[in-house]
Amino acid sequence: ETVRILLAEAGIPFENVCFEKPTSLQIYKDPQSFARVKELDSAQAFFAHCRSMGGNLTNNLPMLEMNGRYYTQSTALFRLVARLAGLYPDDDAEAAYVVDNVLAHVEDMFTLPYAVLLKRPVPGCPSGLTLEAFKTEVMPKHLGNLERLLASAGGEYFTGSFGLADVRVFDVLIHLFERPVPGCLKPFPLLSSLVERLAARPCIAAYLASDEYAKLDKFQEFV
Repeated sequence: ETVRILLAEAGIPFENVCFEKPTSLQIYKDPQSFARVKELDSAQAFFAHCRSMGGNLTNNLPMLEMNGRYYTQSTALFRLVARLAGLYPDDDAEAAYVVDNVLAHVEDMFTLPYAVLLKRPVPGCPSGLTLEAFKTEVMPKHLGNLERLLASAGGEYFTGSFGLADVRVFDVLIHLFERPVPGCLKPFPLLSSLVERLAARPCIAAYLASDEYAKLDKFQEFV
């Protein structure tokens, strides 16, 4: 979702392309739904097509096609689109480090909700990450890290001005943390304010209110 939000914020028109699946099949409903969606013939054909376009023999998603070229690997895509939108500080090495540091923090945490959904092991939880451990131990540590980093930059934006780091954190917080665990941001006032601030930006607000966004599968509340 980060790439789409960046494109929307930059005012760059885009077409979202994915494989067809039954509307009744929600990929994030449970482990069985997740597996069934991946095994659909339409999904397998789509993955094969992306491999042929992107050239990677392992994974090519997400993929961005632009001016006849195919771009892959998530964090590289984030930086590419952010540079096109003027949201990556290429002329400031210290600010670029802050952005990359925040992206690395997010890489450490964004897989955790998937581990809960799919009951996958993570470091410290070899038998699988339970919802209770996620809520009470794991999630507060990661959100606390981001709260601390934001506070060190003045509390408004991670580099002091709006950019890629803020968009990436916004995406992960609203889709992978607040949706499955509503209210999880309440103990973190700076992150809560960041989410409100970005959601109110006109281009991002318009995208989040769009039909295209509404069609996308999203995490459901964990129970």
